Amino acid sequence: MEDQLQRFIQQNRPDAESVRIEDFQLLAGGYSQETYSADAVVESGGSSERLPLIIRRDPPPEIDILPTKRRLEFSILERVGERTNIPVPKAYFLDDEGKALERPAMVMERARGSADLTPLFAPGNEDEAEAVATEFCERLAELHATSLDTLDPEGDFRDAREVGIDASSWESYMTSSTEFFMESYQQIAFDPLPVFFDMYASLPNSLPKPVPLAMCHGDYQPSNFLYEDGRITGIIDWEAAHVGDPREDIGWLYQLSAITGFDLAGSVKADGGFLEHYSRLSGIPVTQEDVGFFMVFSSAALAAPILDAVRRGLDGESKNFLSTYMLQPLVAAQPGYCGILGYPEAEE
Repeated sequence: MEDQLQRFIQQNRPDAESVRIEDFQLLAGGYSQETYSADAVVESGGSSERLPLIIRRDPPPEIDILPTKRRLEFSILERVGERTNIPVPKAYFLDDEGKALERPAMVMERARGSADLTPLFAPGNEDEAEAVATEFCERLAELHATSLDTLDPEGDFRDAREVGIDASSWESYMTSSTEFFMESYQQIAFDPLPVFFDMYASLPNSLPKPVPLAMCHGDYQPSNFLYEDGRITGIIDWEAAHVGDPREDIGWLYQLSAITGFDLAGSVKADGGFLEHYSRLSGIPVTQEDVGFFMVFSSAALAAPILDAVRRGLDGESKNFLSTYMLQPLVAAQPGYCGILGYPEAEE
């Protein structure tokens, strides 16, 4: 792939006299996509430019767990970068059909900053943790407050995975989403953790108050941002971006914060806390009950494809152990789901 990448960049930089790829390596991250790091050294007009790069490529179809489109990920990076103040990596080149890099892929900037939250949450570093967490909240509020006409003028993200989601209204979005979750579950016919069925079945009976649909990041959580010197330098991993209920991002953030132990929401003090600060900035009211509902809703959206991948592995259809790895946060969250769903044992 290294030689293919060199030729691909050369084709997309007609001003370049030569392109050299250095430090090419596969990264242990990105999970649902193949993710690589490299530097491209571009010689042009007697000068040399070094581009730090991240390359994200679709995995082979037979082991694809969470199918998403590189075209949409590329598009949302461009629009968020150009039309908001949210820091994102610059989107450089797109191979939408996989003609140059074998499978659909995108090449983007490797943003500076660290994704390791251990030093950020170390004892004695509370002020920096609060500053970063507050900015993380504010960036989310800005995303959700940005009009869909600005971020999705063509409507490509209203059914980003092309599974029949109807985002013409909040009511139709919630109905079509929960129906899709249940249909997916029934097609799996395999569930090592039966509480998932209760998760799906509970959703239509406990809907929160409607709010305007917005652009959702889709995986807004502690692993998906970079920071440096008390500031966020990049919000990353936009592959799951879609039009939906903005509270989905908050529910997933609370879910992953609890699992990872990095309590970003709890570190926000402005306006009395994360929910209050977010609500003031975005104009979208969010209650603790909403958070509980969307912890279940967001997990339900992720559970079906992961369970299906586990089932395919056990049936011998694929040999991808990544699905088992991705199942771990859902397993760890089971006690929380039971409490939200009102299991008697969970309330004792």
